[in-house]
Amino acid sequence: MTQMNRLESMREIVDRIGFCTVKDLADTIGTSEATIRRDISRLDNNGLLKKVPGGVMSLSRSVAIEPSLHARSSMNTDEKERIAAAALKYVRENEYIILDAGTTVLTLARLLGEIKNLTAITYDMQITAELSRFPDISLIMAGGVLRRNFGSFYGYFTESVFREIHADRAFISCDALSPELGIMSYTTDDIGVKRQIIKSANEVILLCDHSKLDVKTFMSIAPLSSISRIIIGKEISDSSLAALENCGSVLEIV
Repeated sequence: MTQMNRLESMREIVDRIGFCTVKDLADTIGTSEATIRRDISRLDNNGLLKKVPGGVMSLSRSVAIEPSLHARSSMNTDEKERIAAAALKYVRENEYIILDAGTTVLTLARLLGEIKNLTAITYDMQITAELSRFPDISLIMAGGVLRRNFGSFYGYFTESVFREIHADRAFISCDALSPELGIMSYTTDDIGVKRQIIKSANEVILLCDHSKLDVKTFMSIAPLSSISRIIIGKEISDSSLAALENCGSVLEIV
């Protein structure tokens, strides 16, 4: 298949279903994931498709479609590790912290084993599994309705746990970040949980890789004025950086 035919096939597939992972496109078209990534960059640069967390989305749809947990976990791993390492310095002994669901927050959770007498509250099953390995961490799991295929909980019972606590610090994630619209989510499922987490912490730190910028998703969670600090990778574009500089949050580039 020629490059032109391959690019046309990719556009047709993505426009038909709205969102595709790199792996799905490689399997469908019969080429390598490296080739697909280069093709996605070409299509994105030409304004024909949009690179998003986990893969690529159609520009014929008004909002992005949510990538799977598996797709997210394989995206921007180096950047997420830098963000997590930077966030670690804000985790202190003898404190209470909230860990939101999300792959970047999960990366942070894997680094917490050396923190003494830490109490962590989360609603994410993978984060719970990671933290359960550390004997010096007291762990609280906020259960509720299971969000299948994502390994986290939502709903009244989950929100009620966060409503009853007060934490020193919350480390949160988002599906999209907009200077105008704030932090955003693909669905309504976890909106109430995230909003309650923000209310329940003295300080809110957003861990966000650069691919979350310039993506429009379905629901706004909170304005950027509710976020104390944003930690984001150095891959952020100059235009996105300029747009965020006066958002009211401390911006940390790593």
